[in-house]
Amino acid sequence: MKFPHFMAVATVLLATFGVGSAQTSDRCQMVSVEVSAKEVDEGMPVVFGAKLNAVVPTAKPEFKWHITAGTITEGEGTSSITVDTAGLGGQSIEATVSVSGVSTVCSTSATQSVAVLETEPLCGLAFDQFGDIDFEDEKARLDNFVIQLFNQETATGYIFVYAGRRSYEGEAVERLLRAKQYLVGVRKIDPRRIITIDGGYQEYFGVELIIAPQGAAPPSAMPTLSAAEIELTKPRPKATGKNRRH
Repeated sequence: MKFPHFMAVATVLLATFGVGSAQTSDRCQMVSVEVSAKEVDEGMPVVFGAKLNAVVPTAKPEFKWHITAGTITEGEGTSSITVDTAGLGGQSIEATVSVSGVSTVCSTSATQSVAVLETEPLCGLAFDQFGDIDFEDEKARLDNFVIQLFNQETATGYIFVYAGRRSYEGEAVERLLRAKQYLVGVRKIDPRRIITIDGGYQEYFGVELIIAPQGAAPPSAMPTLSAAEIELTKPRPKATGKNRRH
C-alpha cells in the first residue's frame, strides 16, 4: 500500500531540517568572523571577532585562532583577537577561528581577511640651508631651528656641513662643533637630539638643517666633490671679536 502524502511530507522535513543529511554542515554556518576594517595601514592593529550565529545556552564555546601573518597581541583563546601589522605592508592577513565545546551539525570554523596597506617611510624635512655666513647670522638660523625642535619634542635635529672646493683642513668639523656647542650650551637642548654630520665636499660651503620625526630613517649626506678635487687654500678665519667663526 502506498502513502504518497506521507512520503511528500517526510521529504519536505528532511530538506528543511537536514536530518541525516551529510550536506547539512555545508548549508549552515554556526560562526562567522567580523573585522574592524577591511584595509589597515601598516603598523596599525586590526581586531578580528568571532560571532556565533546559533545560541546554545548550555554550551561553553572555546575559540582557537590561526593567522597567516602578524602577531596576536591580545585575546588568544577568546572570541576576539588583536593582531599587530608591523612590517606587513603590501600583504594580507587571514584569520581563521575554530569553535569547539558546542554540539551542532553546522560548520564551526570561519575565515576573514584584511589587506595591510604600505605606508610611505618617514623622512626628515629640510628646515633651512645657508652658506658661509657670519656667526651672528648663523645663530639666528640656529635659534629658529631649535625652537622648532622644542615644539616637536620627539624629533631629532640633523646638521650637515659641506666644505667647499676651496677649503681649509677640518673646516666642516669646526663648524659642526661650533653649532652644536651653541645649541647645547646656550639654547640648552638635549645634546642627544642634535646629530652633526660632516657631509664631505660640494662646490661651495653649505649648511643644511634637517628635522626628522621619531621613527624616520636618518638622512644621508650628498657630497658632489671628492677629496681629490679640493684645494686647501682657503684662509682659516681669525678667532677674534664677535665675528669669530670658531
